[in-house]
Amino acid sequence: MSPRTEKQLEAHKKEKKEKIIRGALRLFATKGYFNTSISDIANELNISKGSLYNYFDNKERLLNEAVDFALKEASELNLSEDDLKDLSPEKIFKAVVEGYFKLLEEKKELWSLIVSLAIHVGSIPSVHKTISSIYEELTKQLSELFTMIGHHDPENEAVKLGALMDGIGIQYMIFGESYPLNSIKENIIKGYINSKKNLP
Repeated sequence: MSPRTEKQLEAHKKEKKEKIIRGALRLFATKGYFNTSISDIANELNISKGSLYNYFDNKERLLNEAVDFALKEASELNLSEDDLKDLSPEKIFKAVVEGYFKLLEEKKELWSLIVSLAIHVGSIPSVHKTISSIYEELTKQLSELFTMIGHHDPENEAVKLGALMDGIGIQYMIFGESYPLNSIKENIIKGYINSKKNLP
C-alpha cells in the first residue's frame, strides 16, 4: 500500500477531529460540560487521551470548537440572505421563527448544550463571549424585524420573544415529542403577524 498523500493526510486529520468534536458535543449535551472529562470523551470514541490531546490542548478549547462547529451546522438550517432579500418583513419574521423551531427539532444536542452552558456561563469566560454574542445577535435581528413590522416597542418586544423562545426550548427538552411544538410555533407567528393587538 502506497503512503498517503499530504492531501489525504489532511482529510484524515480533519475527519478525526470532527469525530472528536461530535463525540464531545454529544457528551457535553447529555452529561453536562463539567461532568464530562477528557477520559470520558476518549472512552466514548475508543481513542487514547494522548491521541485526543494531539487535536485539543484542553477541554475548554474542545468545548469552544464544539460550540462553533454546532452553530455553523445550525446556521445551515436557516434561509440565506439571498433567500430573504425579496421577502416582506412579515415573511422574514415567519422564516426566523420557523428556523428557530427547526433548530429545536433537528439540533437537540446543540440546544441542550447552550441551555446547560447558559446556566454556568460565568464559569467559562471564553464561552460566555460566544453565548452572549448569540443572544445579542438574535435580539438585534428580532428588534429590526419588529421595527419593520411596525411594533411600537421593538427592542423590548425582541427581548420578550427571545425569552419566550428560550422557555419553549427548555420545556421541549423536558417533555420531548409530547410537547405541542408545532401548534405553539403557529400561535407565535399568528400572534405577531395576524393579530392586531400585538401591533400599534
